[in-house]
Amino acid sequence: MNANYFDKNDVLKFMRQNYQLANAEQPKNFKSAHWDIFNQNFDRLFDLRSAWDRMLRNALTLGCNDSLLGITNQRFLAKRENLWSDLQSGDMKDLVSDNTDKIEIEKDKVLFSQIIAATDLDFVVKNCITDVGNPIVTRFKLTQTGETLTANFNRHDVGDLYHAWLILSHLKHLKDSSPIICEIGGGFGGLIAKIKSNIKGAKIILLDLPEVNACQSYYLSQVFSEAIIYGYRDFLEIGVSILDADFDFLVLPGWAGQQLPKEFVDVFVNIRSMMEMSKENLDLYFDLIQTSIKLGGIFSCFNRYQKRVGRFDNKLMFYPFDNNWETLMSQPSLFQPHIHQLILKRMKENSGSNFKERLGKIHQK
Repeated sequence: MNANYFDKNDVLKFMRQNYQLANAEQPKNFKSAHWDIFNQNFDRLFDLRSAWDRMLRNALTLGCNDSLLGITNQRFLAKRENLWSDLQSGDMKDLVSDNTDKIEIEKDKVLFSQIIAATDLDFVVKNCITDVGNPIVTRFKLTQTGETLTANFNRHDVGDLYHAWLILSHLKHLKDSSPIICEIGGGFGGLIAKIKSNIKGAKIILLDLPEVNACQSYYLSQVFSEAIIYGYRDFLEIGVSILDADFDFLVLPGWAGQQLPKEFVDVFVNIRSMMEMSKENLDLYFDLIQTSIKLGGIFSCFNRYQKRVGRFDNKLMFYPFDNNWETLMSQPSLFQPHIHQLILKRMKENSGSNFKERLGKIHQK
């Protein structure tokens, strides 16, 4: 197979070409009511390199960056459905600035202590967010066994650290292998970057909306400067045999996932995006997961107990799981108690696990 056309010196060209192909082929109504919000002229953003360099401060990551929650939620609180689209127009200025407020810094200290307590100091230091995308960070210095350690603290990163810690604790058997890991709806790529850093041989498949694929391509190409990254154009030109190639990341629009082979994927991950899907997309992705996951494979599903998406009342207890799952973890999130965290293992058909019955009893307390 020829080398892919990804040019580390012209990542925006790679992003634009893949976006244009995916956007042109996007199935009708593939975006749910929650996510049908991107600017009509999104294509022009590929001419703004400086905007991508600061993507974690501007409207490029609205909806998938908790550091922007105060602005993101104005869309719902003020009922301004066009807010995200409007903020993606113009010069793409920063929406937030460095935190110098002493009260907010004290809050950061508390959260920093909490994430260390929930995980591990060494893990936090080694996996904290980098400077890619110019995130808002508070830098903490710590002393451990006489050694001075430095960590970037970012409020969005609290979730990514916590989720990565929980997921990786169930993937220790894959640490020294080359598993296929597929994340559905992975935002700008913060979580999967941590998983890849800890399972270096993993081949990562990302399934998302075309606009979010662009964010993932940029972010991951900067975090992993030597990574082999394929996109939708590669997938269309080479076909499903691209899955046999040597790559680090394969970034695809969600509907392309329907072509993944049966019992092919070792790990599926979905963090807080199934709760924002239409019923049709939930059905599509569950069909994909329950067909393409290997026997004994792991599915991490962290989502709200309930969320209204357009006219659809999206409830975790009614997700279209089949019965062939064993529960490895089931708990409310420590940091977001309206989110339930499931880590599941794929079982043989008719294993008698009665998972759907137990799922129906999960509700927010």
